[in-house]
Amino acid sequence: MMKNAFLPLAIILLSLLLFSCELFMEEPQAGKVYAILVALDYKHLTDNRNHLDGTIPDAKEQHKAFAALAGDEKYEGYLFIQEGDSVENSTTHTIDGKTINAYPSPDNIEAAITALKSITTEEDLILFTYSGHAIGGAISLGPQKKTQTIDYDVSNLLDHFSSVKGRKLIILDACETGYGVPSDPASSSTLLENSISTWYSKYFNGERSVKSDLFVLTSSANTDSYEDIFNGKRHGVFTYALLKALGWNVDTGTMSTAIPPAAKRGRLTVDGLLSYIKAHQTLKTKKSLFKPFGDIQHPMVSGGALDMTLFTF
Repeated sequence: MMKNAFLPLAIILLSLLLFSCELFMEEPQAGKVYAILVALDYKHLTDNRNHLDGTIPDAKEQHKAFAALAGDEKYEGYLFIQEGDSVENSTTHTIDGKTINAYPSPDNIEAAITALKSITTEEDLILFTYSGHAIGGAISLGPQKKTQTIDYDVSNLLDHFSSVKGRKLIILDACETGYGVPSDPASSSTLLENSISTWYSKYFNGERSVKSDLFVLTSSANTDSYEDIFNGKRHGVFTYALLKALGWNVDTGTMSTAIPPAAKRGRLTVDGLLSYIKAHQTLKTKKSLFKPFGDIQHPMVSGGALDMTLFTF
């Protein structure tokens, strides 16, 4: 009788142990890290209400943080920046032998992604970061005229990255970018129904989940995304928390710890970043009964049931 009573208890305990474990994609081999980092301050626009002061520092600090995490010999980063009154950039990047202008127009960014397709492998990590304006899931890229921006649908971005080999993480710090998070019931956040969610339907087959090598991490759901001043330096609220999650000290320009605070059991993962950002950003993620007023910002992530490892330590 004791054995029969013990068996159900053992099954329950084993089930709790199994389901409490995090599920990861297959552990990646050590490859290279490629990053496309896009930022615009929109100071070419006549209406100064559109100007942003934290976006370019966001991109430059992320560039340095990712290089430190990967190691300079394993990191290739490409900054695409619109700064000040100019709608051009004299800087160029060479990717797979192709010369690409560093002005953040749709054509230049698509050219950079296309060039990466020829050089990345399944072992590599590919990062795309964006700091700027957005509306309804479309990011606002650089035009060739000072009175305009170009709304570029995030689904186009995902289409281009879908055929790039490697693990891909798209990081968007802009208003309403939750509309750009593809809908997947297995994701770790509540996702919005939106036009971009149809993009992922191309990767469903019966009851199979979406491809899990492409994740989107975004600063807000359907609300604004905010900047603030941190120790005299302006950054996006989301990006500043992200940099802290990576272990990057903006004040000193160095890593503050050998292992990022968001890492768990020697792994820095997408869900680990999201959890840390939500817990440490300076804005609340939602309103409450006792605090019904004030700004909120709710980061989100997509990608499927399996978490994706970015770096191991």
